Amino acid sequence: MYVCTIKFKTIIMKKVCLKLLLFSLFFTLISCENDKKVDIPTTSQKALEALIEGNKRYVEGAMIHPNCDMKRVKETAPHQEPFAAVVGCSDSRVPVEIVFDQGVGDIFVIRTAGNNIDGKMIMGSIEYAVDHLGVKVLLVLGHGSCGGVTSAITGGAHHGEIGKLLHCIQEDIPEYIGKTELLDEAIRHHADVQIEEILNNELIKEKVDDGELIVKAAYYNINTGVVEIQ
Repeated sequence: MYVCTIKFKTIIMKKVCLKLLLFSLFFTLISCENDKKVDIPTTSQKALEALIEGNKRYVEGAMIHPNCDMKRVKETAPHQEPFAAVVGCSDSRVPVEIVFDQGVGDIFVIRTAGNNIDGKMIMGSIEYAVDHLGVKVLLVLGHGSCGGVTSAITGGAHHGEIGKLLHCIQEDIPEYIGKTELLDEAIRHHADVQIEEILNNELIKEKVDDGELIVKAAYYNINTGVVEIQ
């Protein structure tokens, strides 16, 4: 009986040790996964490709979560060198860094309701990203079922600051007001119009002409997670 008890305890201990080993291996793999890095894009084309590839990983469920550890936090504490800037919507369903599978210090993100660029503060932020930080690609990212664009083309009355915001969007896409059946088209066109406005900035236009910067409109499908470069 005593021998059987010892054997039983030995078996239990082996199982416990095995489980602890597996847990340790699991968390080690997670740690390694979070420590993964990707090559820093050296050209505007490679920067755009890095965003496209990151979104592909996101859609396929194969995210590598690069530059997401404390080492990266400490590396970027003294200064930032993002390779991309994205003007996106404040919508909680479109988390820019996650959508493109990027990490700390990779993307300079500017978010407003309806990804609207009206106003000196927004354009100033874009210019800062291009001129001071030297980003190599700039996207204006619209998305499906955008509440800002929906409200703007519905044409209902809105007061206060919300009304001012929607008026700015309406000025960009007046041909779509009242045409809610064309919402998706309106969202895409709104991003295109914003790109035209951005390219009116001489500093940004010069960077594009010199091949140092790519400026594109993009569309995020909230049903599939796919980002389409327009």
